[in-house]
This record gives sequence, C-alpha cells and structure tokens, in this order.
Amino acid sequence: MVESGLSFLLYVLVKYVAYVAWCYVGLRWMRQIALRSALGLGLLRLLLGVFFGVGVFVVGGILHLNAPTHPWLTYFMVYAPIRWIEWSIMSLLSNPADSSFQTFLLGHNERDRRWRLGGIVISHLADIPLILSGSHGPIEMLPVGRFLC
Repeated sequence: MVESGLSFLLYVLVKYVAYVAWCYVGLRWMRQIALRSALGLGLLRLLLGVFFGVGVFVVGGILHLNAPTHPWLTYFMVYAPIRWIEWSIMSLLSNPADSSFQTFLLGHNERDRRWRLGGIVISHLADIPLILSGSHGPIEMLPVGRFLC
C-alpha cells in the first residue's frame, strides 16, 4: 500500500513539474513572464485536472460505462478534448486580452493553438508512468473515470 501511495505521489509530482514547465513555455511565448507565475499556473492546471478528472469519473459512473474493448482509443477520445478545454482555460488565464468564446475555443493565434496541443501531449506523456504502473498494465488504468486529466 505504501508503494502505491508513493507511486501516486510521484505521479502527481511528475504532472506538476510537467505543467509548470509547459506553463512557463506558454508564458514566455505569450507575455514574457517569470517562473514564479508558471509555478502558480502549474498548480492551477493540476487542480483543473483533478476537477475534470472527478467529472469524468462521476459521468462515467452515472452512465455505467464499462471498460472499452480498446482502452487506449477511449482514453484519447475522452481525455484529448477535455484537455483542450483545460489548456484553453490556462491560455485564457495566461493571455486574457481577448476573451471571446471563439478565441477561447479556437485560440488566439497559431502559436496559442500549438501551445494548447503541446499541453495535451505533455498531459498524456505525464500519464504514462501511472498507466504502466498498474498490476494489470494499461488495461487496469485506462478505463474512463481515472483521475488522469
């Protein structure tokens, strides 16, 4: 049990460091801001992931979703769009100059869209250690409803 607790803490730490790093990149691209701001935004991104992850868990439970035949496909189909929304929120907080709904959904410009897509990739990559650490590998960790956002 201690080992799984430590694994989970390591997972959260990896996600936080990844989010701080990617927020720092975005802040440097968009506004020339220091690392201190990225630390706060990284924490906020981590908390957004928990919030949306709980939402996926609740909705999956309400709909009684079972583990899919292809868990990797479902993982990407569910989490990639959610992560686009999460990184859109982060973009809005990082660059609040134009906060229209269209800009929120589609991005401020090409650089912003690339940053959001990069954030999605970072989020997925940061999930790999937890996904692969389960006793049954990806099949155990990939059903929709895990706190992976």
